[in-house]
Amino acid sequence: VSRCLAQVGWDWIILDLQHGSMNSETAYECIHTIWAAGSKPFVRVPIGSFSEIEKFLDLGAQGIILPMVRSPEEAERAARAAKYPPLGGRSKGGDAQYHYGEDYPDRANHETLLLVQVEHIDAVNAVEEILSVKGVDGCFVGPTDLALSMGLSRRGFEHDAKHRAAIQRTLEACRALGKIPACNTYALDEAREKAMQGYECITMESDVDLFIGASRGLLAGLREKVEGVPVAPMEKS
Repeated sequence: VSRCLAQVGWDWIILDLQHGSMNSETAYECIHTIWAAGSKPFVRVPIGSFSEIEKFLDLGAQGIILPMVRSPEEAERAARAAKYPPLGGRSKGGDAQYHYGEDYPDRANHETLLLVQVEHIDAVNAVEEILSVKGVDGCFVGPTDLALSMGLSRRGFEHDAKHRAAIQRTLEACRALGKIPACNTYALDEAREKAMQGYECITMESDVDLFIGASRGLLAGLREKVEGVPVAPMEKS
């Protein structure tokens, strides 16, 4: 799946170790399959797993997404794990340099991205301080979890004025501080709207969403085409 998606031409592909079932060995293989096929491999690590940031960068990830960051202190810990000195405290090791060149440690602070997820109202309330942390390259807005943290339903929250204001504040903080704004979307029209608002990185469906959507469409079309056509019962040979 990683190879096929990368060959299609997606700019970057996220390997989800927060909600996904893969382990680090599987992620390692996928990271380099994605890279070899022409896309950038990003890894979303589990909540609060600061040591995993360094580990997956050492394994070759070109971007890290850290979920549920709620304070500048958490952002500082993430940046320390993601960036080499003097910007951070990442130790030199792993085999990323064997894939990306011997000068990888000299380029890594600039070329690898750390995106913290702003998906709680606590993070929105401190978003300027969070994004001011050196080594944090941008933020990834999580609209649904943000809505839940505000006491809203997971459906229809996009029409809530306070929710829209929270997301707008996050976007404006990115603009003011020169950080990358990224966002999840759930429909093509929404993706277009976010792009027009200034989001630089936009995601849509997961591999499972794509598979189920295509499978449902194929099955519905098949049933429509064969409806009323007599089909002989299957017989054992």
